[in-house]
Amino acid sequence: MKDFDDSERQAFGWVLRDVFRLFSRAWNRRLKDVRGDITPPQSQILGALKVSDGLTQTELADEAEMEKALLGRHLDRMEQMGLIERRPDPTDRRVRRVYYSANAEALEPEMWRAAFDMFEVALGDLTVRERRTLLSLLGRLKQNLLDAEMHSGDDNDSVVSSRGAARAKSP
Repeated sequence: MKDFDDSERQAFGWVLRDVFRLFSRAWNRRLKDVRGDITPPQSQILGALKVSDGLTQTELADEAEMEKALLGRHLDRMEQMGLIERRPDPTDRRVRRVYYSANAEALEPEMWRAAFDMFEVALGDLTVRERRTLLSLLGRLKQNLLDAEMHSGDDNDSVVSSRGAARAKSP
């Protein structure tokens, strides 16, 4: 952003913040339309399990970027809802693994439809070419941030990198 002046840098920050906030609100509304009791954090957990089923709670907390205690409360609720299953690890009795359930699988097409509807609203009047350019630019932003994290020595680098590659697979 060497050629950006301070007001443009501020505008960039505010626009990103607003887009994130508006996407979050839109996703929350659409989840309520799919099934009123699924929350955005729960959809994030389902997405992580769809990509990497059978994670431990610690691994899932890292993937979903949630504190373990908060994740545990979500998992308790999701297990009651029939969206996940917790099973003992076959090699370590102390560990329980979390699995994406058949009920969650059945909801997936409806959740994707809700996500696609939200994307269509957001992309609105952009042409196909503009949409592809936007996707390419967002991919470059993502890569810049991943590269910066790799050089920072952050312990979460591998989690972010692997999650980033898999994110396209789930809503």
